[in-house]
Amino acid sequence: MENFFVPKKIWQGEGPFPHVLVLLSEYPEFREYARAHHELLSEYGDKLGVIPEEWLHSTVQGIHHAIGDGQLDKLRDTLRAGLAGMEPFRVQLGPVWPGVTAVTVAVYPEDGMAELNGRVRTAMEKVPGISLRAKEAKFWAHASLTYARADFPDRDLNRALRALRPPRVDTTIDRVHLVNQYQHPALGYYTWDVVEEVPFS
Repeated sequence: MENFFVPKKIWQGEGPFPHVLVLLSEYPEFREYARAHHELLSEYGDKLGVIPEEWLHSTVQGIHHAIGDGQLDKLRDTLRAGLAGMEPFRVQLGPVWPGVTAVTVAVYPEDGMAELNGRVRTAMEKVPGISLRAKEAKFWAHASLTYARADFPDRDLNRALRALRPPRVDTTIDRVHLVNQYQHPALGYYTWDVVEEVPFS
C-alpha cells in the first residue's frame, strides 16, 4: 500500500473543515462488520490508521476550506431545503476492497448515495464563498476501515482480507450529519464535531 497522508492530501490550515457524512458509527450492524476486521487490521497498526468505531463514516461531500459562522448557518438552511423529500434508501455494505491507500468498504447500489451527493453539492454551491472540488464523473460510494500511514508491501494483508469475508451488511440510510471534520495524519484517520443532523423524510 501507499501512504494516504502525502503532502498534497494534508489539509492546509489543519481544519476543521465542514463535511456532510453518513455516520456509520451510529449503525450497530456496520460497527459489527468493522469489528470483524479489527484484529487483522490491528496487526498492521504501525502502518495503518485503523479507524475506531466511533469515527466510522461514509463521506457524502466535503468542503476543503474554512468557512465563517454566517456561511455555516446558511449551509444548515440550504442542506435542510436541499434534502427535503429525500427518502431513506437501502444499501449493502461490503465487500472490503484492499485499495492503494486505504482499505475500503463498497456501498451498493450506488444510486441512493449518488443522489444524496448531488443534492448536497447543490445545497453547498448555494452558499456564497463555498468552493468545492471538481465533481467526479461517477460518485464513488464507499466507507473506509483504515488509511495507510506508510508505504508497505500489502500482499499478505490483501490475501487475508479476501479470506476473511464476513457477511455483508444490509441497512437503511435515513439521515446525514453536517460536521466540522478534523484530519489526524499521525493517527491515520479523521474525527469531527457534529453541527447538525438532517433526517430524511
